[in-house]
Amino acid sequence: MSNGAVLSISEKPGNPTGYIILIGAIVGVNYALAKLVMQAGVTALSATLMQMLVAGLFLYLLLHYKQEKIFLRLRHIRYYLLNGFLGVTIPSLVAYIALQHIPAWLLTVMTTLSPMVTAALSSVLERKLIAPQRLFGISLGLIGISLATLSGAQVAHFDPKWILVGAGMPLSLAISNIYRNKAYPTDTSPIATAAGTLFSQVLLLAPALLLLDSLTNVVEPLQSIWWVLLTIGFLSAGSFALTFFIQSRTDSVGFSQVGYFATVSGILVAAIAFKEPVSITIFASIAVLFLGLALTNGHVQFPRSRLR
Repeated sequence: MSNGAVLSISEKPGNPTGYIILIGAIVGVNYALAKLVMQAGVTALSATLMQMLVAGLFLYLLLHYKQEKIFLRLRHIRYYLLNGFLGVTIPSLVAYIALQHIPAWLLTVMTTLSPMVTAALSSVLERKLIAPQRLFGISLGLIGISLATLSGAQVAHFDPKWILVGAGMPLSLAISNIYRNKAYPTDTSPIATAAGTLFSQVLLLAPALLLLDSLTNVVEPLQSIWWVLLTIGFLSAGSFALTFFIQSRTDSVGFSQVGYFATVSGILVAAIAFKEPVSITIFASIAVLFLGLALTNGHVQFPRSRLR
């Protein structure tokens, strides 16, 4: 379910807010559609593989139209496999598994933790102290997600232990962000890189799926829900393409605003489609999380005198 594999690594001026809002809306809608897939009895592994296959095929058609190709040198293949496993496969599997136990809106909220976890891990790996504002923002974000979790558990009646499972998604995305910044291949187009990444994960997961389940058990649940998986794959491909389009028009901080709009769209769609209860306390918790994210990414600045 994740778009983590294609977050911009460029630092470029501009702020295409309309496209950022659209990508956020797509991400939020995809989480709600994934809930439908799980309710139809499709396994997490089947759903993940089908989503990546469909999205990869759509991107391949776009590549063919643009007369571009997927590079298959060793360093490209290594990047496809590692970045795809960390930034696509693990987050998608975790999302599909978690959606069987927690509300769709809560999973979209957890997605916004990825930039904060990335900042914290980068600081540890680079052995640098986190700037006071970032540290405060990360702490505030953790408080926000904790409040949202506790409030959601009281309203929706789910076991909070599944939050720990869901936390694997932003953690894996954060590790993928760090790896991508160091190993991203600059001699190929972003769409080709994304297509290669998706196809590499299809080849990685297909043998596991066939070993763990029979073909009949895989195909039967898909027959009633194939149109939802087709929609998820198409929307995923669209979000990839839009991400590449805005790479030259914004920086990584600007693009991180996607999390705000993904959360809002996810909450609205989940509330309408699944009648998931959302209380005022949950909205207040999300506001705290948004403030923490804004401070972490620098969208909101504290006066210097307060940080001394």
